[in-house]
Amino acid sequence: MDNIDLDILKFMSERENYDTHKSTITKNLCTKESWRLVEDFGKYFDEFPNVTEIDKDFNLWFRVTGHPGWKAEEHELYSKIISNVQESKAPVRDVFLAQLERTRQTEIIASLYGELRNGGITLDEFHTDVAGLPKTGGATVREQTVQSFTLGAISADRRSNAGYYWRLEDLNKSIGPIRKGDFIVVGKRPEVGGTSFLVSELAHMLEQGKGNVVLFNNEEAPDKVFTRMVSTALDVDHRTMMQADKLYQQRYEAWLDGRTWDLVHDTSMTTGSIHAQLKEKEYGLIGINVLLKVGGTSAKEDHDKFQALGEEFRRISQEYGPVIAIVQADPSAEGQRFIPQDRIYKSKTALQGEADALVMIGKDHDLPDTSRFINVAKNKIPPAPCTDISVKHIKSEVEFDMGTGRYTSLNYKGNSRD
Repeated sequence: MDNIDLDILKFMSERENYDTHKSTITKNLCTKESWRLVEDFGKYFDEFPNVTEIDKDFNLWFRVTGHPGWKAEEHELYSKIISNVQESKAPVRDVFLAQLERTRQTEIIASLYGELRNGGITLDEFHTDVAGLPKTGGATVREQTVQSFTLGAISADRRSNAGYYWRLEDLNKSIGPIRKGDFIVVGKRPEVGGTSFLVSELAHMLEQGKGNVVLFNNEEAPDKVFTRMVSTALDVDHRTMMQADKLYQQRYEAWLDGRTWDLVHDTSMTTGSIHAQLKEKEYGLIGINVLLKVGGTSAKEDHDKFQALGEEFRRISQEYGPVIAIVQADPSAEGQRFIPQDRIYKSKTALQGEADALVMIGKDHDLPDTSRFINVAKNKIPPAPCTDISVKHIKSEVEFDMGTGRYTSLNYKGNSRD
């Protein structure tokens, strides 16, 4: 079952939502199973007028009253779906409705295209009908407001100690500290250390005490990611840490010192579930590992999905806090030191256009495993006091400690944060 189907069922499991939107949820928007359940939600609400949402008794009603003649395997399938719906988080309302409208329009356009190919409508009629569809914007509906700024306020903010400084000083010199509204994309090949890079930087940024940090992970097993978080936070190698696990658990909790570094693992995460988590708790910094595996855009092709995800995470960075997202580089970047920006897998321009900064991590297989190469292929972030305009698009070799997962500079001593 697609994520959009799960969101539809969770959304429609509330009577108020069902009554308001039952005419907009049509059969062609759902799988066969989802449509069956949406119809039965309506029957259940009709039979029990005081019920405000689909509750734990619905499964029994579905078996005994709704479909008493079904086979056991059919009931087992629907029981799993119903249980999944009841255990899932409700989608963010505005995000879900915008996503639903985009999905609905995609279906309409596909239907019109079918008519065009069959000769039912002319090309001009096709373009007219498509142009007449309502415009769908971002994931949330906002009023447009005129923005007022002064150069003095902007200058003071840029001179302040605001923003998150990188552990890797090469990036402080090139990009500078990142702030709310910044969307950073990190591209790399598999087995190069992208997760380690993200965790290394998030740990350093959390130490700066400017807000809680969340890492959304949909790739590696969560226990592996967590041990990497502890290892890089404490600057201890994995083997040493595992041999004295209680000691290092205590040291990690002391290192946190009341701060929060949440790990949210979900291989089926969507933009809606990410919004829901960000609304539950205030975070100052957001990590995504990995971006293309985030669902909820309704886009069918990867390049369209990258475009939609880039637009959505730019909005997330502006609403909640800076975002650092990991993506894969395509096979042509294998063994390449300074990877150019057009090597992001299945995205030549879509995602790159949305990113404020694009950091590519390369590796030369003829060199030791501790050697990595950083290329800031794109950098639209205004200069800060610590930046050097001559290295705005820095290309540098850096050191990767495979034991602790930390990335450190070979070219600079100290850190701008200090």
